[in-house]
Amino acid sequence: MTIKLDLRPAALKRESRKAVDVVRLVAAVLLVAYCLVSLASILYGTILSFRLKEEKATLKMNIEELTTQDVRLTGELKRLQNEAAVFTENLALVKAELPALEFLNAVQGALPTATRIDSVEVNAGTAKLIGIASSEGEVVAFARKIGEASLVSSVSFPVTTKKDNLIRFELTCSLLDMDSLGNKLFKEGE
Repeated sequence: MTIKLDLRPAALKRESRKAVDVVRLVAAVLLVAYCLVSLASILYGTILSFRLKEEKATLKMNIEELTTQDVRLTGELKRLQNEAAVFTENLALVKAELPALEFLNAVQGALPTATRIDSVEVNAGTAKLIGIASSEGEVVAFARKIGEASLVSSVSFPVTTKKDNLIRFELTCSLLDMDSLGNKLFKEGE
């Protein structure tokens, strides 16, 4: 092994530079860059993790609120459906019974004092009256008054039979349904 010593004074010494090892320099730069990128990735991942945890907690609270609201709205929807069913049943009852009541009210208002009604049969759209009157004139007057009622669309010609001094009669009336009656009354009100 040989050792070289330069014994010249420092002022006379020529400085010699060592050659830079490019491979080591590139490796060192890459190592530092790798460490910096890894550190940045870890920091970014940590920050992103905290943000996602907060967002998850917020979304979980929103889901709980929406679930509670869904339960409440489902209950309200069922209540409203039941209420709508009751209203539909009541409307069907009113549509079925109200024309009969209106017709009976019209009969009561048109009935002469000497005339008696034995039976009233009200079906959808028609009504049949059977009664006894003292004269045919009373039957015709009664039929005209019934025909003037807003619910009655037409009255058939009375069928009469004479029994002793009394006239037995039968009238058939065509009745308006509630929708047609409402439209008729609305047009008359204009």
